[in-house]
Amino acid sequence: MEGEVLRDDQWERIRPFVPGGRKGKRGPRSDGRRFFDGLLWLARSGGRWRDLPERFGPYQTAKRRYYRWIAAGVFDRLFEAVADDPDLEWVAIDATVIRAQAQAAGARRKRGDLKPSLSAARAGALAPNSMLS
Repeated sequence: MEGEVLRDDQWERIRPFVPGGRKGKRGPRSDGRRFFDGLLWLARSGGRWRDLPERFGPYQTAKRRYYRWIAAGVFDRLFEAVADDPDLEWVAIDATVIRAQAQAAGARRKRGDLKPSLSAARAGALAPNSMLS
């Protein structure tokens, strides 16, 4: 599970912006860390809500909370708070990430995209003239 969850120092930085974590009428509420770790898992894996592992809770609950947080502007406040000091150590852009079209590398084009041939009239006009004739 290493690498799928926030480190403690990262969590402490965003905790003030995450709703929940206070004692409610029915007992202590979730602090949001498990949910946030689930969101990170989804973002990194590219999975769907239904693919969310059980250790992050029911996917229906996570999905519902995600849309509630969007409506409440939680993510906007969170992104503004962490934008001043981004941790970009894991971001790397090189040729393995950026792909060019195959034709840019000299590959042959698709069958219908071959170079157009010269028309017969234009080919006759461009034929070399011989001075010996």
